[in-house]
Amino acid sequence: MALDFAKNRTKHLFKRFVFYSFIIYLLNVSFITAGRIMIQPDRSWATIIIQYIPFYFVSDWIAMYRLNGADWLFWNSIKLSFYNLIMLGPLGVYLSLLFNINNIKKVAIIVFLTSLTIESYQLSFSYFGMIIPRSFDVDDLILNTAGGVIGFALGDLAKKVYIKTTKNQYLQS
Repeated sequence: MALDFAKNRTKHLFKRFVFYSFIIYLLNVSFITAGRIMIQPDRSWATIIIQYIPFYFVSDWIAMYRLNGADWLFWNSIKLSFYNLIMLGPLGVYLSLLFNINNIKKVAIIVFLTSLTIESYQLSFSYFGMIIPRSFDVDDLILNTAGGVIGFALGDLAKKVYIKTTKNQYLQS
């Protein structure tokens, strides 16, 4: 990265900055979703947890609220669902800005497949005891995909506003 900046100086500086921020984002997502990978697997961690029911998190919230009210577990569950919603939002922005994808269906498919990959490696790494047990959760697929599509819409809107603004400034001068 530093070598590239030294070699190219200011040539395509913004695009390179966005690309390197994308790489850092991918590294952070992989760390958040996998955590610490155990090179010497711990077989006591080996487990498979699969949640197939769509929107189960909503009934989970209702059950938690009825049982204990708005306690810490209830708010933590809402927080984790929100984190799943925003985790792949930046991917949608990057697909719009960096990779110039303009079709929302393509974005939804790419984000869904990314989320499916994350859930699959969490399941397989958990099964082999390489990470602390994680689950394969359909709700995560739904929330991640929705977040990525929302991120794409916001990124695409920002791109259009920027183009319109710079075009108007160019015409006025």
